[in-house]
Amino acid sequence: MRKFTLFAMFLLFNLLLSAQQVISFDDFGGKEEKQEQEPDKEQVQTIMNSFELKRISGFGGPTMSYSTINGEFAFMMGGGGGILINNLFLGGYGEGLTNVLNSTANSPVRDIDFGHGGFLVGYEIAPKRLIHPVISSRIGWGAISGFNNAESRRFTDNVMVFVPTISAEINFTRFFKINIGAEYRQTLNVNTVNGLTNTDFSALGAHLNFIFGWF
Repeated sequence: MRKFTLFAMFLLFNLLLSAQQVISFDDFGGKEEKQEQEPDKEQVQTIMNSFELKRISGFGGPTMSYSTINGEFAFMMGGGGGILINNLFLGGYGEGLTNVLNSTANSPVRDIDFGHGGFLVGYEIAPKRLIHPVISSRIGWGAISGFNNAESRRFTDNVMVFVPTISAEINFTRFFKINIGAEYRQTLNVNTVNGLTNTDFSALGAHLNFIFGWF
């Protein structure tokens, strides 16, 4: 978990620095330059020349996730951030389990730890409204570790993680907002955790994120 927490802190630090360098495209030119021009009928229409870049900035902040692992309460904490382009955002994240879990009596595994990190992608809907919906997904890789009682040894299992989310975002100021929502963590490739499978590390959950940037 420590590796993923350090990764999250390093990522958050760099993205918060980039968040201070916001480009506002509304500041270029006056009203006359913003007036729509007559389309050139001879110009070839492409995806790029039809795309209007309204805003680009950076963001970052701590993340908290509440769910279950093998039926036990699991609290995961980390951080993430990225680049906001219009309503689309792209970035990275990292998070790790903060409470140590013990397996049930019929599974000879204890002191379970879990962490993962990777890519963050999402889309804001009507972001200028006080409360607005956001859809996103975290796609990453990580590791499960613990102690195998049956073999009297520690183990580590590398896994893939996919976490789609849907949430409501509240604008507090132009540089701070809170994201609250629901998620489903799908964990894949659990192979060496004795007595536990992908299903035991996959669960519904809730998340709370504090986001800093320029919005």
